[in-house]
Amino acid sequence: MAELISKADLVQYGAGIDLDGPRVEMMIQIASEAVIEAAGSPIAQTRSVVDIPAMPSRVLRLPGLPVTEVHSVFIGGLAVTGWTRITAGLYLPRGWSTYGLETVTVDYTHGLPFVPADIKDLVARMTIAGLLAAQDGADALALNNGRLSSFAIDDYREAYATGEEVEAITEMTLPERTRQRLAKRFGGGATVGGSL
Repeated sequence: MAELISKADLVQYGAGIDLDGPRVEMMIQIASEAVIEAAGSPIAQTRSVVDIPAMPSRVLRLPGLPVTEVHSVFIGGLAVTGWTRITAGLYLPRGWSTYGLETVTVDYTHGLPFVPADIKDLVARMTIAGLLAAQDGADALALNNGRLSSFAIDDYREAYATGEEVEAITEMTLPERTRQRLAKRFGGGATVGGSL
């Protein structure tokens, strides 16, 4: 998968971390993969092959907006012609499915020509959090397997909820709300068959 930031992007944060350390590239890769996975499609411009179930509708929505170029379209191994590329995908006047459920295979270029600043910031912050946790002496990312369930001030007490119902969280875990926002923004939802 593509990295959404570089080491140079981390310099502006001045977080007091060693950018030449062995973990920097790994943390950038992990954070980038977490964000791309949540988005449901590559964010930066790339070429992909996707398999999408065809519906009777005339518009076939493709993940990883915007769609910038379509190289080929196949249904059941046969080339499809007569479609028009639109920002959200492909338009076919007769509709995409005439014989029930069919799979459309599309080879196309999509995504943004550059990674948006807010996405770079998100990946940079995740990377720095992971690096700072590792810098504090941990050999692996810190695992928070509990949530604060009560807190008292006088005679200081804390209690944490634990057990199987509590989600394991690391510095690279995105909150569900952020995951949903990324999927909505970048058109996730179809299965990516491969990237070229």
